[in-house]
Amino acid sequence: MRVRAGEPRDAADLRRLLEGIVGRRLEPELVGELNAQLLRFLGGEGTTLVVLEDDGRVVGAVTLWLRRGLYDDGPVAVVDRLVLDPGYQTPEHALRLLEQAFGVARTVGALDVEVLDAEGSYLPEAALEALGLEPARLWKRRML
Repeated sequence: MRVRAGEPRDAADLRRLLEGIVGRRLEPELVGELNAQLLRFLGGEGTTLVVLEDDGRVVGAVTLWLRRGLYDDGPVAVVDRLVLDPGYQTPEHALRLLEQAFGVARTVGALDVEVLDAEGSYLPEAALEALGLEPARLWKRRML
C-alpha cells in the first residue's frame, strides 16, 4: 500500500469511490464532468490530490487547496474532502492520507491547515487528534 500524488489515470477509481459514497452509478454526463473537474484540479495552481493505492487500485483520496485571506498572515491549506473505500475506512488509512496532505501543505509554505468536514468525507477523530487538530466553528449555507 502506498500514498502518492493523484494523476489523470485515477479517474475510474475516483469515480468508483464517489459512486460508493452516493450509493449508485453515476450517469455518463456526471462521469464526464467528474473527469473534466479532475483535470482542472490536477492542473490548477494551489490544488493537490493525494491518493491511497493498494495493489494498483486507488482506495482513498484527499483533496487539498490553498487560500489566502485578507487577514491571514500566510497561506492556509484547506483539506476539503477525504474519501476511503468502505473496506479501508480506518483511522490509520485516513491518517496516512492526511499526513501526506500536511506534508504538501508544509512544502508550499502554508502556516495553518483547516480540515472541512464535507459531506461524504471520512474523518475519524483519532486521525484528526493525532495531527494536533482542534474543532473550530463553521457556519454554512448552500447557495443554489
